[in-house]
Parts: sequence; structure tokens; C-alpha cells
Amino acid sequence: MMLAYVSLLVVGTLGTLGTLAARMIVKQRPQPVPVRVRARR
Repeated sequence: MMLAYVSLLVVGTLGTLGTLAARMIVKQRPQPVPVRVRARR
């Protein structure tokens, strides 16, 4: 049970970090946001 909880926690943290990194990259680029990113939101 602990392993499952830790794995979920790690996946959640990685997911949040990935989304934050993607937002930072999108902010740095002056190009319009891709359709894929809009669909995910």
C-alpha cells in the first residue's frame, strides 16, 4: 500500500512540474499556444 501511495505522489509531483515547465516554455515563446495544449486544459 505504501509503495502505491508513494508512486502516486511521485507521479502527481512530476505531472505538476511538467505542466509548470510547459507553461514557462509557452510564456517564453511569443508564438501562439498549440491546439494540443488548449485541448488539455
